[in-house]
Amino acid sequence: MKISPALKQETVRIGIGVLIGDAVMIAVFALLRKLDVTVLFGALLGSLAAVGNFFAMGLLLQKALDDPDRTKFLVQRSYTLRMLAMVAVMIVGFVLPYFHVVAVVVPFLLPGLTIHVMRLLGLYKPQKKGDETDEA
Repeated sequence: MKISPALKQETVRIGIGVLIGDAVMIAVFALLRKLDVTVLFGALLGSLAAVGNFFAMGLLLQKALDDPDRTKFLVQRSYTLRMLAMVAVMIVGFVLPYFHVVAVVVPFLLPGLTIHVMRLLGLYKPQKKGDETDEA
């Protein structure tokens, strides 16, 4: 399956937003004098999982649109598998001593925050019903 340019572009934007959020989080840890390698590893684990989750969601939605007969099944299965993967990542972040728990969890909140900021800045405009143009 070919990855659409819009999905690539939005994934890059989400990735940049997550990196900016990570930088702020790491700065807060540094200001609180709590910064250590577990924070960096936690941020890396959480960020990879969060951006990967966004990309997987977009990829599966793209696939579901190509197969309208199975759309509901594909979306439901994707959601279940992605949530299980996210829970697995959080469990790894909680159990292993190499990761700071907060630094693992915070990046999961950043894609949504990034989308809200992009809307405020006018970088993201959801298509309206009936709008056939591809302006993603």
